[in-house]
Amino acid sequence: MKFQYVAYTTQDGVLKGKIEAPNEAEARGAIALQGYKVLSVNPARRLPGLEELFPTFFKAGTGELVRFSRHLATMVRGGSSMQRALQMIQTETGNRVMRHTIQGLRETLDRGGSLTAGLALYPRVFDSRYISVVEVGEFTGSLAPALEQLSESLEVEQDAMRRAKQTLLMPAFTMSASLIMLVLMMTVLLPPLLETFEDMDSEIPGVTKAAIASVSIVKSNLIAIILGVGALIAVFWSVGRVPVAKAWMHRLQLRLPLIGPLVLAKELSRFSRTAAMLLPSGVPLARALPLAKSGCKNVALNQAFTAGEESLLAGHGLAEALARYPVLPRMWVELVSIGEESNSLGRTMDELANSYEKELETRIGSIVTLMEPMSTLAVGAVVLFMALSMLLPIYSGLDSVGQY
Repeated sequence: MKFQYVAYTTQDGVLKGKIEAPNEAEARGAIALQGYKVLSVNPARRLPGLEELFPTFFKAGTGELVRFSRHLATMVRGGSSMQRALQMIQTETGNRVMRHTIQGLRETLDRGGSLTAGLALYPRVFDSRYISVVEVGEFTGSLAPALEQLSESLEVEQDAMRRAKQTLLMPAFTMSASLIMLVLMMTVLLPPLLETFEDMDSEIPGVTKAAIASVSIVKSNLIAIILGVGALIAVFWSVGRVPVAKAWMHRLQLRLPLIGPLVLAKELSRFSRTAAMLLPSGVPLARALPLAKSGCKNVALNQAFTAGEESLLAGHGLAEALARYPVLPRMWVELVSIGEESNSLGRTMDELANSYEKELETRIGSIVTLMEPMSTLAVGAVVLFMALSMLLPIYSGLDSVGQY
């Protein structure tokens, strides 16, 4: 970390300069060792980086977290010091945000802080689950296994999302190109052709009339359509910030035919995996529950987990409270109850996490498999519509020319 200082000597008078030091105290000591009398020391001002100005475009993805966790676990298990391991990882990474983050972690360690304290300074990079598992690993002396578990869990999520994106990339590109061609055809190619056919008194097919009418309506009401879509998005965004409405929308989300089971499997797998990592490490259930549910983004499920936490703190069982919420699968609640009664909840959560991770992968594969033929049919429909809109007027005009 760089510091600006103002110092004084009897020979040179007042001096200004910059010095690199882990903290202000060491900066003052280093300046004093040079024979200067320190007047003031302040952190050096710097221009914000691109990752700070545009955090949406510069971020550390899941892949960066997987590599960071796996490399750090390997070096810690091999006996490397934390500072040396972070320095090596910072040198190797090519992500701007990750380099800046690791530099911050090293500075926190230089000041005597823990790795967990450093991670907590970067919530955009490390979520609450990640920080909690690392905290448990540091406390119990099993940091390397904790990091390996995190990397494996993150890798499962990354692989699922990558396969879905790769499968949908080509259909999305084809559909976008088809729609662009359709718009160009309706706005540039067809109007002059139709004017020629109208001069020849040839009949314009109904498909072409409907297409031209649709384009005319959109062009004449473009501003109103944009404002209407913007107002609709603003309404949904505002309603989503109301707790009651947000909970209702999330309950509705869980009931949707394809999306509901997918969201449920994802949330339960994350909750179960976090609990499975915390409980065997000696973390009490009352402490593990809030850490596990902190990663749950669905409000309806979060309410159920909160009720279970309150029931546990009140001296009642966890599963008893969870059973009152129909959003949770009965089988999941029953297995949690069995694990609680047999004092093997950590192992039960691990088995549930494995089960729901496999179910999540299966459901994503099913949706992707279903999307492929659907996207092909959609592209075919657009191409057919384009062909009919272009060819039918041409054939109609040729018939008119033949009559002359």
